[in-house]
Amino acid sequence: MKQIITFLLSILIVDSYAQTCSGRYQTEIFSQVDVTTVDYGAAPNTVGNNVTLQMDIYQAAGDTATDRPVVIFCFGGSFSAGSRTENNLVSFATSLAKRGFLCASIDYRIAGSPLELLTEKGMVKIVFSAIQDGKASIRYFRKNFDEGNSLGIDPDNIFIGGTSAGGILAINLAYGDVLEKLPANWQTWAIENGGLEGSSGSPGYCSQPNGVFSFAGAVADTAFIEANDVPFYSCHATGDQTVLYNYGAPLNGFAPVTLFGSGDISTRMTNLGIYNALDTYTGGNHPPMSASSGLNMVVTRDNLGAFLYNILDCNPANLKNTNQQSCYDISPPVGIQALNESKDWTIYPNPASSFVSLKGASNFEFIKVYDALGRLVFADDIYNANSYTLDVQGFVAGIYNVQMLSKSTWQSEALLIK
Repeated sequence: MKQIITFLLSILIVDSYAQTCSGRYQTEIFSQVDVTTVDYGAAPNTVGNNVTLQMDIYQAAGDTATDRPVVIFCFGGSFSAGSRTENNLVSFATSLAKRGFLCASIDYRIAGSPLELLTEKGMVKIVFSAIQDGKASIRYFRKNFDEGNSLGIDPDNIFIGGTSAGGILAINLAYGDVLEKLPANWQTWAIENGGLEGSSGSPGYCSQPNGVFSFAGAVADTAFIEANDVPFYSCHATGDQTVLYNYGAPLNGFAPVTLFGSGDISTRMTNLGIYNALDTYTGGNHPPMSASSGLNMVVTRDNLGAFLYNILDCNPANLKNTNQQSCYDISPPVGIQALNESKDWTIYPNPASSFVSLKGASNFEFIKVYDALGRLVFADDIYNANSYTLDVQGFVAGIYNVQMLSKSTWQSEALLIK
């Protein structure tokens, strides 16, 4: 009898977990997928011509859910070739859309000629441009949510990844998220290139993903990865010479940079206690799921789906760390014009010496205050209220930056404390 009761309880627990995600995301539950193409941004290429950036959005036909996780795919091609219609990515996007995800396969800027990638500076600046476009694609969805959510997405469950160069884009976007992490010369080139955020589209919205995946990608330095970083899925062949499984120069040693592949990334994440999943393959296929048998493709598709389900907020058994970094923890990018545009809240009095009243036309979720050196001196949840009283009596006199979060949009205002 005890065994029967335990069995029944286990069924109820599993069913309750499944019901939390409404029975979605683990298997294909839809039969047809609609694909639409939209412009998500624009930016100049290496010769100064403006490039319109597009994405193909995949969603199940007839799906009426309004809180779907977003999965963004980035194509491969050594940053000098490739297309958002890459067969592997179309297959993945279609399958995940049938599970209930909303998927997108994006354009990003690449070199006009492979010759532009022959120097370290040339390659790094091309990769920074691609990362800027990836960030813009993430911001596009958070902006859509903020402006009425016509796409029916959950802005707190946005994942990005891709094949080879697309994986490199996604990994470095997520983990090389602070300029100071980069080597000094890379910092200079990034600033020359428009910073880490760039201006490809939807300025002012958070570009932090909630998870990353890669099919034979790599990171510039595993030291980029910190204990509160987001989870990671990867697949990689140990004999891959295009992007090495561990450490080395890509493109059979001819690239002017060295990168850490999936093996080293997984080791770093495991040591830090971050959830990650790595499918290791023998041989040298690049990427490994492109093997002629097609078996690796099926395994990779299913394992990617399982990984994503394991980090969804709707799954109460999710494997994310409780301190995982999110948009609520990140200061808005410095230098983005939208931070200084018109706000829908007021701060009074300013200057102030005791208490400051903040009032908004819409509800806010979070407040942060930084001093003139960029140090966080105060943070608090607002719990969707449209007014807040800030006690500044303990603050040292000087200029502070007050930042308010409404949905996924940061707004900033200078505050002088006397």
